[in-house]
Amino acid sequence: MRGRRRLCAGAVVLALAMGPVVASSGASGQAALQPVDLTVMTFNIWYGATVTHGLHEVVRAIREAGADVVGLQEPYARTRRIAKALGFHASPRMHLVSRFPILEPSGSNGDWAYLLLAPGEVAAVANTHLTCCPYTPYRIVNRGFTRAEALAQERHTRLHQIRDHLSALEPLLSAGVPTFFTGDFNAPSYRDWTPVAVRARGLPYTMRWPVSLAMEGAGFRDSYREVYPDPVADPGFTWTAGYPAPYVYPWEVFDRIDFVWAAGPTETNASRVIGESRASADIPIRPFPSDHRAVASSFIVTSAPMPVSVVAEGESARLDLPLRARFHASGPGDHVILTATGSTTPLADLPTGADADGSVAFDTTQLEQGAYDVVLLDASDTELSRDTVVLIAEGQQPVLTVADPTLQGDQRLEVSWAFAPGNQFDWLAVFRAGVTAKEGPYKAWRYTGASIDGTSTIGPGARGPAPWPLPAGRYAVRLCLDDSYRCRGSAPFRVLG
Repeated sequence: MRGRRRLCAGAVVLALAMGPVVASSGASGQAALQPVDLTVMTFNIWYGATVTHGLHEVVRAIREAGADVVGLQEPYARTRRIAKALGFHASPRMHLVSRFPILEPSGSNGDWAYLLLAPGEVAAVANTHLTCCPYTPYRIVNRGFTRAEALAQERHTRLHQIRDHLSALEPLLSAGVPTFFTGDFNAPSYRDWTPVAVRARGLPYTMRWPVSLAMEGAGFRDSYREVYPDPVADPGFTWTAGYPAPYVYPWEVFDRIDFVWAAGPTETNASRVIGESRASADIPIRPFPSDHRAVASSFIVTSAPMPVSVVAEGESARLDLPLRARFHASGPGDHVILTATGSTTPLADLPTGADADGSVAFDTTQLEQGAYDVVLLDASDTELSRDTVVLIAEGQQPVLTVADPTLQGDQRLEVSWAFAPGNQFDWLAVFRAGVTAKEGPYKAWRYTGASIDGTSTIGPGARGPAPWPLPAGRYAVRLCLDDSYRCRGSAPFRVLG
């Protein structure tokens, strides 16, 4: 943590109170932006560390890496638990934990978030887990794929996915916002399959891996290769540490598929691999909790000014606790109101004060569960920014309903849900009645899009092993958490013969 600028606690932490409060940065106007030291980490923790029972080691690895922000993959609905152990902020929708507040403004849609590095100063972060299968290095080495076949497979899978991500990030990149992109990309870098490297590793040919080319084409830099440009001297393999270490299959193909990418006004000054031993990692953790090694890269970041906006702290919040929102105001007279979503009637109205940057907290003790909007207005009551948050009572479980509990023919199943946790990979799954998720198998499924409440349909073309329409019988649709088989909430239905 050397050289990190110390932030005033009053500027970034809002003291809780039972009634409405306003906290401000304590300094009028926007001060000159100062460089900040930031360590960014990516870590696939292998089914939420459930295979190794190693969640404690996950937390220890993050601490020993000195990470300020971590993009997690496969957290299995344990993002908040990890953040709590670290004393960090959490975004279950983005699988992020961070020492700095995570702001997900309206329109970010789970594609990216701001890190509030200081009052009115931000960097952006994105995180991904691209599809694992089919895994192209296995096809090349173990099944004899030609280069053309390998490139075609990458273009039809991971390149398609990464283009969607980069499209969402383009406005930030064009604006010069410092942006980090962490993830398990499940694809190597073309910088690691050079003529010298493939000869040293016994690979059949060089490869211009499309995802890495797309990332660099968008303006991102591979932080590990910035520090260690020689792929033979410093391979930096992240796949695999073993499953668990030290066991690996004899046909395994080792590679570097976990990345911390950076774009914009950032300077990379270090990058380290976290893994199972000194022989393969800069920071050894024993026992190592994952099949992937982690990467932590350190940067000097010139932050960007926060846009005029108001952002609730989280996609959901606890009913009966203060509802907090952070703002960057446009000027004197700005104020933040709270309304029920879909209503124009203010339930509360708080001034932003004399300072451009700060936070407000609304009393929720007299409110009901449901969706609310925090709205930033200027002195003439013109709307400047709006964000939506769902208030959920302590202990409230997700609620599932079906539009029609009796299906006939190829009729689609329409499912609605409320009070879901909003994890990135929450999913709806159809099981035979009386069969638990762990007993399985599921018949059909689809993701919720990380929505806390919403409606979707399952029908012809749905993912899953069963054809549609389903065979006659009784079924249940369940909300399962974050790619895991832990399910919360269920709704019965039947299919007529």
